[in-house]
Amino acid sequence: MSETDLAAADSPIDVEVTSLGAAPVPLLRITPSDAPVDTALIHFHGGGYRKGSPEMFADSVSRIATACRMQVYSVGYRLSTRAPFPAALDDALAAYRWISDTVHPERLALWGDSAGGGLAAALLLRLRQLDLPRPAGAFLFSPWADLRNAAESFHENAPTDERFSLSQATVAAADYLSGHPATDPLVSPVLGDWAGQPRLVVQVSDTEVLRDDSVLLARVAAASGADVRLTVHPGQPHIWNLAYPSTDASRSAIAHMSEQLAELFAPTA
Repeated sequence: MSETDLAAADSPIDVEVTSLGAAPVPLLRITPSDAPVDTALIHFHGGGYRKGSPEMFADSVSRIATACRMQVYSVGYRLSTRAPFPAALDDALAAYRWISDTVHPERLALWGDSAGGGLAAALLLRLRQLDLPRPAGAFLFSPWADLRNAAESFHENAPTDERFSLSQATVAAADYLSGHPATDPLVSPVLGDWAGQPRLVVQVSDTEVLRDDSVLLARVAAASGADVRLTVHPGQPHIWNLAYPSTDASRSAIAHMSEQLAELFAPTA
């Protein structure tokens, strides 16, 4: 199957969106015209592991890729409606292996939002298990990082989070786990060993139900010695950052992401 140009009418005109048919899992490569070809983000979309696709997120990803001057590989991992854990993680690993044959791991960073943020974090733990080269860092937007769903913020922020809820998380976790224990760090990365892991850049809002997942993951990773950059934004909806550039808060979030990427991939002397 050949590569197919999927450039969308509502995507920025200076971005090329290409379906990579040779990849082992569905992949979109989103390439701003001024992005270096030797550096990339690998994106894992949200949707509670139950829904979503690279195509659904292509416009948001294109706009953020343009702001950050980064090419992005967006991964179409299997959803829990087709296959439960570990299918999504297996697909994430297969995509990472394939992409790292083209872009060196030191020039790669993971990026995920909500369930995709949890999947990106789980992939870091899986790479360590397999003793494989890890990327330079990971950007986690409101990661769903604890499928035990016991965080206080599920209750405290229920009135202020219209996009995710404890009832939705309960159903989504049951589908994804399909009997697998939620205490496995590969589904609940807050329970993992983060020693020796690369930089984590975590963004979350103080009024969403996944606030505590994000804060706990950052705390656990930092306690293990990882370089963690946590930002808690006030009063924003779940994954508000994907709305870039439509709000002041989304522009602030993506400006921070762009600054961190520039620092992460700064030329060395």
